[in-house]
This record gives sequence, structure tokens and C-alpha cells, in this order.
Amino acid sequence: MIETKKINVLHQFDIGDGGRFVLIAGPCAIESEAMTMEVAGTLKEICRELNIHLIFKSSFDKANRTSLKSARGVGMERGLEILQKVKNEFQLPVLTDVHETWQCQPVADVVDVLQIPAFLSRQTDLLIAAAKTGKIVNIKKGQFMAPWDMKNVVDKMLEAGNDKILLCERGSSFGYNNLVVDMTGLVEMRKYGFPIVFDATHSVQKPGGQGNSTGGNREMVPYLMRAALAVGVDAVFAEVHPQPDYAISDGPNQLYLSDVRNILQQAILIDNVTKNLSEKEMVNQPVEKVQLPQKEKQKIKLLLSDIDGVMTDGGLYYSEFGDQSKKFHVRDGMGLKILQSKGIKVGIVTSEDNKIAEMRYNKLQLDYLYKGRKNGGKLAAALEICEKEGISLQQTAYIGDDVNCYELLCSVGLAACPADAMELIKSVPGIIQMKAKGGQGCLREFVEYILKNYC
Repeated sequence: MIETKKINVLHQFDIGDGGRFVLIAGPCAIESEAMTMEVAGTLKEICRELNIHLIFKSSFDKANRTSLKSARGVGMERGLEILQKVKNEFQLPVLTDVHETWQCQPVADVVDVLQIPAFLSRQTDLLIAAAKTGKIVNIKKGQFMAPWDMKNVVDKMLEAGNDKILLCERGSSFGYNNLVVDMTGLVEMRKYGFPIVFDATHSVQKPGGQGNSTGGNREMVPYLMRAALAVGVDAVFAEVHPQPDYAISDGPNQLYLSDVRNILQQAILIDNVTKNLSEKEMVNQPVEKVQLPQKEKQKIKLLLSDIDGVMTDGGLYYSEFGDQSKKFHVRDGMGLKILQSKGIKVGIVTSEDNKIAEMRYNKLQLDYLYKGRKNGGKLAAALEICEKEGISLQQTAYIGDDVNCYELLCSVGLAACPADAMELIKSVPGIIQMKAKGGQGCLREFVEYILKNYC
């Protein structure tokens, strides 16, 4: 096996030169603090049990989305706050990508590894800006580049004074909307003397394959991962998510968090044979149980609610003339008025855009109404309200029942759902499940819970 430079990570471990592969993993995009912390904590626990070093990865902005309407993430400021919390809570090195030169230094103030996206791997100014931070830089080979084209990329980094280089393979374009992996390319790139990373999940992408979004085939990830480890890569990159089918980015090629342990156990067996690792290196270290951080309990100053499936039973009623109507529970309305009398702001955030929501808002004289909020719009609405009120999301409560509520529920300080909510919603970390169903007083039940515990 061709020798490489060892890249040291925070004086904790090395990447390269024949050691156990390092795992770079996390959700594609930072969707919420709660979900990010859940994945980081679970991955750390798995990697401790399997004696694998972990670098946590997630992106604050997906700047190369297929469609202008696609959700991009929480933004740089909030994203870096969350990554800093991952570092502090779990003592993990973190990686995120940069897309513009001005981002490099502020991002480097938080993260330990900067990543250059494949589409930008030839961008000289971006490479130089990343190099000058002095951080480790993981450079993804463009889908349009040959392995030997990376020599020029390496030269740019070295001339900028940075030899902390990781070279990452993530597949090559093969016709339209398809990628293939040439395993000989891993050997070719290794000739430049730097550790090689194999991006197992992006290698199964089908770029733009779903028209307005990228497709993929996560079932093929373990096979490609094992093949790359048989060649002898130094690190494996994999994006994972608790519910990838509901991820805001790259869902079809992200791994289920629940599958990661088994996939890594198989990967270790290949790595042991390829690198002829000794029994001592293969022995697992004692495991210290990782405790996921609990949300701080503080006073609630804002309650937001969905309409359909929460304030109503989700049913739609039509007259013979085509008029639409919905049934609301009177006790829910009284509960919201009681909260207002306690100085707590209340509002409706719904993906629907009709007069019924407006009529209910006016009838109850609530503080806020946001209609037609889809594709991340609910979280954006809550953030806008919080800014107006001078409060944080941790001081906000939200009750929702369906997949379009997931992002906001993961982000607020107090989350709740009706008894008949979707299973994905019931899986939100820390969510409180009401005894009542949607439209049968679940909102009033949540109000009483807030009055008892958070006022």
C-alpha cells in the first residue's frame, strides 16, 4: 500500500498511513439543533463501541441545490452555533463545507476540517482561502475530473502553505443523472501522498435524477464502502439521518441512523484484512455511555399551533355547493385566550392558505397568523416571530401532527403532538404526546400542560 502523510486531528488521532479508517459522518444538512445533537450523540456512542475515530459532519447551507425552491439549511450563523454545541457537548471534531472565500475564516474559527464541495474543487481563490486558515481541508474531486487532475489541486494548496490535505472521491459522471466509482482512482490519488477519503453516500447519487431534486440508491452504499476499504482508503464519509426519506437534502442516498452500526461492523472486517491490523488495534475500548443533552426547561413565552390535524380533526367537509368547512374545538380557543391573559403570545402557523384559518384567527383575536408555509417555511415563520418578540426558539412551544411540522418541532424548546400524529412526529426527541386526538381538545390539553409546568 502506498504510504501517505499522517494528518493529525486535534492531537487526538491521525488520518492516513495504514491506520484504522476514520469515519466522517452526520446528516447532510443541519435541519435543527435537536436532530443534529441526536445524530452526533448516537454516532459517538457507536464509534466508541467499535473503536473508530469520528469526525462529525453537517452543512449549514446547501448552496448547490437542484431547485431554487429546495430548502438549504439553517444558515451560517445558526449552523456554526449548533456545530460549536456538538464540539462542546460531545468533544468531537467537526467538519462542514464552504462555498465562498469570505466564509472560510469565520467557519474555521469553529470547525476543525473545512470541506471544498466537488463542484468547486478547481476554484483557486476558494482553495487558497481555505488553505490560509491553517485547518485540515477535505477536497472532493469534481465529478468531471480525472484522479490525476487532483495534482493541480494539491499544488495550489501546497503553494498556499497548507499540507493538511485530504483527497475525497465521490463518484464520476457517467452519462446523464448517474455516477460511477472507479476504484483505481483511489490508488491514483493516493500517489500524491495524502490520505484518501471515500464518500460512500454521494457516490450513489443520481444528480437531478428526480427532476427538481437529486435521487440516489442508499442500498448500494455498504457495497461501495466495502470495496473502497478493500482498496485501502484512510477515511469513509457517510451522511446519515434518523428519517432520511424526510430529510431536506439528499434523502435518497443518506443512510438510516439505525443501520449505521451493522454497516460499520462489516466495514471493520474488510479494513482489518486490507491493512493487516494487529489484534491489539482490533480490540474495542471500554465504552462510556453517551448521554444526549436535555433541553433546558425555561418559561414559555410563545405558543404556535398547526391547524389541520391539531385544531381540527383533519377532515374536510363540503356542501353541495362546493363550500369547504372545518370543525374546531371550542375548548382549544378558550385555552389560547387563557394563555394570552398570562402574557404568552399565541399564533397559528399552517401550510394551508385559505379563509378558514384567517376566520379562526380573527375570531380568537390571536397574535400571529402565518399561512401557506411549506418546505421549511414553518421554521422560518417561527424565527421571524421570535425576532419580533425578542425571544428564542427555546422559549417557544409548538404542536403539530404531520411531516411538514417535523423541522419546527425539532427546533423549539417545547414540542407536542396529538395522540393520532404521524409516527415520524412521535419520534421527535423530547416530544410530548397528548392523550387527545386532533380536533378533540389536544391543544387545550397542551395549554394546561404549559400552564402547569412552564409559566
